[in-house]
Amino acid sequence: MWEQFIARCKSKGTTATATLTQFIELYLDDIDNLDAIGGDNLDKRLDSKIKASVEEYLVAGKNSNAGLTNETILAICSRLDKLESQFSSESNSNETTAIHNLADLSEKIEGITARMTQFTEAIIKIQNHLNNQPRRGNKSYNNNSSFKVHTPRMQPLTEEGLASRLGVSVETIHEQRNKLHPPLFVAWCKGKDKSGMGWEFNENTGLYHPAS
Repeated sequence: MWEQFIARCKSKGTTATATLTQFIELYLDDIDNLDAIGGDNLDKRLDSKIKASVEEYLVAGKNSNAGLTNETILAICSRLDKLESQFSSESNSNETTAIHNLADLSEKIEGITARMTQFTEAIIKIQNHLNNQPRRGNKSYNNNSSFKVHTPRMQPLTEEGLASRLGVSVETIHEQRNKLHPPLFVAWCKGKDKSGMGWEFNENTGLYHPAS
């Protein structure tokens, strides 16, 4: 008990002697008739009172430490609850934002795909319209002529031959064919061909044929 009492006094920033002196002074102040008490009885009562005071002092210190510990634990638990709630809220917010971003991206991709389809259909319609237009020529010559001039049909070309005709490299031909839709590739060839001829790739022959 006395070792605990000394350690308790040190933790409070005082000494065991000073604390015992305070206990003795308080006890003597409570005695009304000090002279009526014999010396031996006074020593016994003082010794008993001091022990009781020390025990109360230690018990009070333990209760104080226990209360402080409980308060600290409750504060830590409260802080952890707040952090968990905050983390859960931020996590839900991030998940919601990610879902919205994915939905927006999907809508944009669908829109781009739809526009590419429209462009391809428009190019095909333009090509068909141009192919169906009658060729302009000398009407009097056509009416008076007894024979028709047949334009020689263009022969299919290899990838090297088409690259030479269009004035580009073989790698460019291969790249454009893989990147563009067939109608767009035909239009690209028309823009490169000096005669405005469109070319399309035939999977069966492996050659590039004049687009009709």
